[in-house]
Amino acid sequence: MDTNYKGTDHMDLIRENTSEEINRRIDRYIEDNIRYYATQAEDIITGRINMLEKEWDVQKLVQTIDSGIGLGSILLGVLGSKKWWFVTTLAAASSGVHAVKGWSPCSIALRRMGFRTRQEIDREKYALKALRGDFNDLTKHEPDKVDERIKAAISATKTL
Repeated sequence: MDTNYKGTDHMDLIRENTSEEINRRIDRYIEDNIRYYATQAEDIITGRINMLEKEWDVQKLVQTIDSGIGLGSILLGVLGSKKWWFVTTLAAASSGVHAVKGWSPCSIALRRMGFRTRQEIDREKYALKALRGDFNDLTKHEPDKVDERIKAAISATKTL
């Protein structure tokens, strides 16, 4: 299977600024999940889809961490030394660079830990929806040919 996913309709700056090794590892994780859930009952697949809809992506995590650091350092600056406000400046700068360039020290660390972009999470979610039968044109494959169903689901999600 092709593990070099390239989105066509969007620009995923976080993924572009992640090493190929980490992207391949995340792609393998997605495909392994799809293979596993392809053999599960519909209610198990639905449970996984529900989990994916609640999963925090890298962007949301970076924003939360940067704002937490910023607010915490403001509080430390008010209660203690104003030198802490330098940390507030760093958090704001990190957030700005991440928004514009798609990377920050925080996002790099999170990607190494395996956190995914929204597009990667959606890729797994829509492949599972396809396997569950949500997309009628993919259900033409015989149910006992799991490999065909997996390939069709992964192929269908590469254009999202």
